[in-house]
Formats: sequence, structure tokens, C-alpha cells
Amino acid sequence: MEKVSVIMPCYNDGEYITDAVASVFGQSYTNIELIVIDDGSDDPKTVSILEELEKQGNVKLLHTERLRPAGARNAGIEIATGKYILPVDADDLIEPCYIERAVQVMEEKENIGIVYCHADLFGEKSGPWELPEYSLRSMLLDNVIFVTALFRKEDWESVGGFRTNMEHGMEDYDFWLSLLELGREVEQLPETLFHYRIKPRSRTTKFQESAAVVQETYRNIYLQHPQLYEKYKDEYAIILRDALIEQLFLNRAYQESLGILERLRKNPFLKYWIKKFILK
Repeated sequence: MEKVSVIMPCYNDGEYITDAVASVFGQSYTNIELIVIDDGSDDPKTVSILEELEKQGNVKLLHTERLRPAGARNAGIEIATGKYILPVDADDLIEPCYIERAVQVMEEKENIGIVYCHADLFGEKSGPWELPEYSLRSMLLDNVIFVTALFRKEDWESVGGFRTNMEHGMEDYDFWLSLLELGREVEQLPETLFHYRIKPRSRTTKFQESAAVVQETYRNIYLQHPQLYEKYKDEYAIILRDALIEQLFLNRAYQESLGILERLRKNPFLKYWIKKFILK
């Protein structure tokens, strides 16, 4: 059994990390090392919990000073001794068979460089995480692979790790594109084995608040992978045109819906109910 290093950055996530750690040590795959990176936590509860985890002796605790997720993951992977790497955030959970199933794919198929699964949401929002199915076409346009996916440490070394200059996030998308540039392929396990926590406020919600920030981030990702996008430039152009057309039709449907709603609001009987239940 090849060793798997689970990399868990933590910044003031003491409220959740105990459950995350339990989900790692509850794996059916036993050759695992867990490296928790305390990235400058200043919450007393979190600091206390991390100290207790370190005393247990089965967790490697690494201290960094606000390197943020990408830098913290890199620091943990740097000292990892496993052949395979699985990042797991301190507020998320994995099912007991996830690592075993993912390693099996890696061991049987040398061309596979990324293994992930289906996922669902919990916390502030619950239900299936409706990501598009993986394809190179979809990845050229947007990220469809969450960070809690299995990959080889040697591939991480080959591409220089997670890029740390991405101020607003999306470093996992950038990293996956780098692995695709190596010629690695992707396989998605057909089961829901990862649970992603939705918080009221997170780096993702902040990222989604500004169109300018989103545009800048995706522009930088494009510029950071010139060979990949040059190789698939014709297909990428078609993908962008298809996406634009889809958005035009969605906008048209939205505008038509608003028109219908406005006409309904003029009906005295319906006006009260629309105001109460739709436009509240």
C-alpha cells in the first residue's frame, strides 16, 4: 500500500477540524499520514484544539504565518512522505472509502494523474454539488474539479506546486491545468465521497462579489497556460462562442420572464401574492 499524505491547512477552523480529522482517520485505507498546517491561527479555541491534536502523536502539525491556502498546502506537501497527495480543508469531510477507491485507480491506470469523485454540500446550503461532468472542453472554460482530489507528489514537484501569487483564489484550477499540461488524465469516481461545507462568509463568496476580480483572475489563469490554450485554441474559441450564445438565450428568457411578471402584477388579485411570496 503506497502512502497517502493528507494535507489539511487550518486558519481559525477549530470549530470544524475535529470532524475533518476524524473523517481522515476513519478511512478504510490505512497507510495515511495527516499533515495539518496551522497557518497563523489566532483564535484561542483553534490553537488549543491543534495543540491537543499534536499531542495525540498521529498528526504532523506544521506552523506557518498566513501563507494562505496555496502556500500552506505547498508547505505541507513539501514535508510529505507519501507517493500520493490528497488536500482536505479543515472544514470539509471525506467518506471512509474515498482514499482507497482513488488510490486503486491511480495504481491501475498510470496515465491518470487526478482522481476525484462526486460531492455534495452541507452547512449553510445542502444538496448535490452540481458541477459539470469532467471533460477537457469543460476545464478549458472553467474549473470542474475541487481541490480535494488525489494526485502524485512527483507531479506537484514537476509543475512547481500550487501557484501562490493568485490573490483571490482559484489556485486549484490553475494547478489542475498544469497537470493537464504534463499529459495527465482525469478520472471521476461515480460516488459522492466528498462533503463540502458552505459557510455564510468565505474566500469563495468574496471572490464572487466582484465581476472585475473574477475577470482578472480568469485572465491571469489563461495567461499562465499559454501552451495549453494555444494547443486547443480552435476548440477554445468554439467553447467561448457556445457559452456566449447560451448566456444570450438565458438573458432573453430572463427578460421575458420579467415582462410576464410585470403583467401579472397589474392583476389586482395576483398583485398581493406576487409581492408577498415572489418579490419579498
